[in-house]
Amino acid sequence: PGREVDEFVTLADFHATFLALAGLDPIPTHGASFAPFLKSGAVEGWTQEYYNQMGSVELWYTQRFVQTKDAKYVFNGFDFDELYDLEADPLEMVNRIDDPAYESLKNDMLKRLWKQARRTQDLIGIRYHTCALAPFGPVVGLAD
Repeated sequence: PGREVDEFVTLADFHATFLALAGLDPIPTHGASFAPFLKSGAVEGWTQEYYNQMGSVELWYTQRFVQTKDAKYVFNGFDFDELYDLEADPLEMVNRIDDPAYESLKNDMLKRLWKQARRTQDLIGIRYHTCALAPFGPVVGLAD
């Protein structure tokens, strides 16, 4: 009571949390239990990034994004991708996707997105035609 925790939590984490509180094993690809936060304000190894996908259907024009506390990268399929510096631009008003000064950040964020796709067995790298338009594919994104 009276304590705040400023960490990323998703709906998938609720599923894992309920299973953990019930003494059951979570599904490895679906979130993490935030039950430890009920006892402590800090949890070792808690994710520092947030992922989501949205769009009209699962095949065409699907968006995927990864966000840290400092940056956000949005893969937009057949539209322009987006990159925001959340420290300098918290309202996401200036898209830095083509700014050479942000090339390293863009590559880091896209690698995170590919690694999340592999962790969650997302089909982005298998059947989605839109992934062919990504700045680089899984061979680079999953290299390390």
